[in-house]
Amino acid sequence: MIMKKKLTFLFLSLLAIGASAQTDSTAVQQADIIWPEDSAKTTTVDNIIREQQEVTMRNNNIKHFNDVWSRNSYVNLSFNKISLTPKDPIATGVPYNGGVAPDFKSDWAAGIQVGRSYKLHKKPIANMLMFFIDYTYIDLNVNHYKKENDGKELYNSSEKFTKPGESDEYYYMPWNLQKYELSYGMAVGPSITIAPFTHLSSPGLHFLKLNVYYHIGYHASLIWMTNDENADINQNDDEDHKKMKDNVKLSLGHGLTQSFGFSLSWKVIGLGFEYCGAPKKHKALGKSDFGGADFKFKSNTTRFFIQFRM
Repeated sequence: MIMKKKLTFLFLSLLAIGASAQTDSTAVQQADIIWPEDSAKTTTVDNIIREQQEVTMRNNNIKHFNDVWSRNSYVNLSFNKISLTPKDPIATGVPYNGGVAPDFKSDWAAGIQVGRSYKLHKKPIANMLMFFIDYTYIDLNVNHYKKENDGKELYNSSEKFTKPGESDEYYYMPWNLQKYELSYGMAVGPSITIAPFTHLSSPGLHFLKLNVYYHIGYHASLIWMTNDENADINQNDDEDHKKMKDNVKLSLGHGLTQSFGFSLSWKVIGLGFEYCGAPKKHKALGKSDFGGADFKFKSNTTRFFIQFRM
């Protein structure tokens, strides 16, 4: 009986050991199954990082091209060449050039233009082409014309004229004297900007742009003819000579302008060329001395300028 109990205990012990071993084996198998789940989690993190990098690159690209198209204000410092051509003969009262005013050409001239370009559409076409309306609100120029005829016999204070139907006598405007011209104007018009290299992989070339424009404006100018009593044919010490040698000789002119030009710029700096044509009607401010007659000129201006874009 005792032997039978021992055998029964031994059998139950063997069953317990077998069950324990099976449980441990199952636990090991379950631990092995967890690894593929960790691998899946690692792949998900890589995707998130990759997507974030793509978003960052896309944002940097947008910021870069916003910078490429952002400089829409401009300042032009120009070196000019001006000509004033009389549309009708202007009598000068002296034999030089057949008694009429010649074409006047500046020996030096300089100017400054300040303006802004306003976009006509929000985004550039194909990231290469943009249309604008330009508004140049400051166009200031200083021009100098040297004396004609080597500074000799440029006017004659003893020669006068009368207007038809009047008895008053007036001096001839001494256009042959040395002249300074100060002009100011404004202009508006369309422009096209092309950035031809924005599809290349070199970011620096994206900033190289060509701008072409056509503007219509209005200019007013003041011409000052400097006194030079030695240029007077009349060298008598009379009232006419004295009056003309000290007279302030000013002429005010104005007229519509048409200009076209182009510039090539890279980031802040650029170079450009402009042609501007304008019919201008001048009038002597000293009406009591010069009769207030109208003097019609055709003005042509060529500019070579350095441009700063902001």
